Amino acid sequence: MATTKKKQHKKKDRYERSVPLAWGQWRTISKPIALEPVWLLAACGAILLSLVLWFSFSPRFHVADAQVIGASRVSSEALFAASGLAQRHVLFVNGRAAAKDILTALPSVREAKVYCLLPADCVISIVEWEPVLTWQTGQETLWVDAAGGTSVALQPLESGWRINGPLPLDDAGRVEREVLISLAELTQLGIQPGEAAYRLGRGLVLNDPAGWRVVVGQGAGMEERLQVYATVREHLLAEGVQPTFVDVRFPDAPYYSETSEW
Repeated sequence: MATTKKKQHKKKDRYERSVPLAWGQWRTISKPIALEPVWLLAACGAILLSLVLWFSFSPRFHVADAQVIGASRVSSEALFAASGLAQRHVLFVNGRAAAKDILTALPSVREAKVYCLLPADCVISIVEWEPVLTWQTGQETLWVDAAGGTSVALQPLESGWRINGPLPLDDAGRVEREVLISLAELTQLGIQPGEAAYRLGRGLVLNDPAGWRVVVGQGAGMEERLQVYATVREHLLAEGVQPTFVDVRFPDAPYYSETSEW
């Protein structure tokens, strides 16, 4: 009986020792591997560099086009080209500078605002000058606004001046300011806007109901010219003279001709 108990005790003892051995092996296998700080920093740096390169060179962050708001006569293509936004990275877009470039390049634009949102969604919002007169140059009909900007006319304006002749443009591509000043003064002096002509070297030419042309030139001083013309006209009607034109560009020396075309 004693022998039996001893054997049982040994078996139990052997069993109890096997448990810590198995537990220790398990803990050794599952122990986490520690990363060195240098490798961790290198991994983070590589990820950050990849993001910077992607953000810098990805086409998604370069402006390819823009939404245009408020344009009816100026084309979207012309506005986008004038803004200088094409292929510019969104981080380097200067909205104020782009708006200024539009106003400089396109006289028909009265106000302009430009802004961009990530990734590269830009908006160009403008206010156009309203056309005030129609200008016929050969086969082309144009609208001219108060700033001297021009745009292709869908049809002549129902009111306002309708000028026929070559289009006098300044260096900025606007209708010469002196011409616009002349037309504004004539309107203020009571001359009904209607058909008129423009001739290089002579300026504006009006039509008198009596059947001749009146060369008034261009620039300020229309009131004095019209006063002189009123005196000349009275003389012509009183004498029964039918000139081909009367020229009052120079109020101190008006003249007319009955035979010459100009």
